[in-house]
Amino acid sequence: MLEFLETVHPGWFALLALAENILLVGVGALLGHVALRLPGAQRLTPDPGPVSGQELALVAGTTVLNTAVTVAGWWLWKAGAIVLTTDLGPATLAELVALVMVMDVLMYAGHATVHLRVLFPWVHRLHHVFADARPITLFALHPFEAIGFGAMWLLVLAAHPFSVWALAAYTALNLIFGILGHLGVEPLPPAVRGHAVFRWIATPTMHVGHHAEPRYNLGFYTTVWDRLFHTLEPGYDLRRTAPVPEPYRIAA
Repeated sequence: MLEFLETVHPGWFALLALAENILLVGVGALLGHVALRLPGAQRLTPDPGPVSGQELALVAGTTVLNTAVTVAGWWLWKAGAIVLTTDLGPATLAELVALVMVMDVLMYAGHATVHLRVLFPWVHRLHHVFADARPITLFALHPFEAIGFGAMWLLVLAAHPFSVWALAAYTALNLIFGILGHLGVEPLPPAVRGHAVFRWIATPTMHVGHHAEPRYNLGFYTTVWDRLFHTLEPGYDLRRTAPVPEPYRIAA
């Protein structure tokens, strides 16, 4: 596969990258709609109703920009700035854990930055227009955010040689966390989300709570940084462990 990618024409690679990113949006939307229909899923925000043209336009724009980031990563790989391996073993799992933890702290920092009063109205407010989130809301981003997160990802890849298997696993985990956090429901049963491990691993409720109360729950994969910097929603643990989570009240 790496040999093919090294010799493929740039135009064909751009088309492959676009197809990949369209597929990710489609798989994410399908995953989200399946999760919405799981038995016992508890709605935490009102049903968002029909998708708007604005949201579809933002999703399309993010898909194109994510494609550009993929192409940029390909050029950096061909130039030797990004090194990939095909290793598969215990080290691959360690790389995956490292990717999750490094991206978790960087994404928390980036998310906290776009919530600063001077930046929020110009950049991140656009994402928060969709408080009653739906699965594709994950991709409804301001162009600057899509470019910023993409650049962050490429810098991490350039910092260390990673296995393509670790990258694939991280991509899948990132999609799952992102989609589940934008459902507007809590699909996990009480016995699962009430477990001690989910004190530290973010549940879907956590990011739903961020859309309802943007001051809180800035993390993505874990609650570590929100707990450390006191940005975790005060009632989050009670809501997370409740047999029937209390719905959020979205301001009009």
